[in-house]
Amino acid sequence: MKFDWSKYYDLASELVSTDTDEAKQRSSISRAYYAAFCLARNYLKEELNEEAAPNENVHQFVADRLKNATNKTIREIGKDLSDLRRLRNKADYQDTIFKLNNDAKFALKLAKNIIEKIEELRENIIGF
Repeated sequence: MKFDWSKYYDLASELVSTDTDEAKQRSSISRAYYAAFCLARNYLKEELNEEAAPNENVHQFVADRLKNATNKTIREIGKDLSDLRRLRNKADYQDTIFKLNNDAKFALKLAKNIIEKIEELRENIIGF
């Protein structure tokens, strides 16, 4: 059975809402990113028949392809995904982060926006 990547968003929400532990907040940002990224990657692949070349950085490919789309909603997804990726890189690699709780909440907001827009696009393409 295919994994439902939005479950990572649910986990990210739980991690932020249940604790102010730094590791949980950092993990929340990471899970929020991967929920949004994998849904966006799959949208490109399944609906638009586009995917990164084998040696290409798939994270950069997805963000760039979305940011350069002609459709405004898709461009917004690309911008939000790039912003979310910066937060994820910060959470995963920086030793010290000031206002981490704010970053975690903003990451959830970005991820939610991305997920909702992808769902809307899929409904319009599929015709539901």
